[in-house]
Amino acid sequence: MAITVKLYGPGMLKLATGSIDLDADTFKLMLVTNANPPDLDADDFRDDRTTGEVANGSGYATGGVTLTGVAVTYDSASDQVRFDCADPSWTFTGAVTWRYGDVYKSRGGAASADELLASLAWDSDQTVSTTYALQIDPAGLLYWDVT
Repeated sequence: MAITVKLYGPGMLKLATGSIDLDADTFKLMLVTNANPPDLDADDFRDDRTTGEVANGSGYATGGVTLTGVAVTYDSASDQVRFDCADPSWTFTGAVTWRYGDVYKSRGGAASADELLASLAWDSDQTVSTTYALQIDPAGLLYWDVT
């Protein structure tokens, strides 16, 4: 199972202009079915992705899980700025199917205010009915080369 991580263009602009603070903001990861592929150029807020979000229930809560252990570091050996977090997990009580995951800044209110940052795409639909833990790469969930 391969996972491709890509950044939302509008999210990167918000990061560059200060609307998203990787050190201070709360981030969540929500799961979305194959009914709503991401548009990395146009999708800017979570409400663009809620159509197709995994339904509330069977151990999944609308909006996804909060990313914990968030850290932003610089690795001089690889010349990378890294955004890392603890491995997020869900305990499903019934079959849940998704294809995409969206990392977004959670403001705690309307989906139209939560800025999208990154999209995770699994190479095929994932159907799980037990505990699922997403293993984050040791280099971090997101990283930027500075050279």
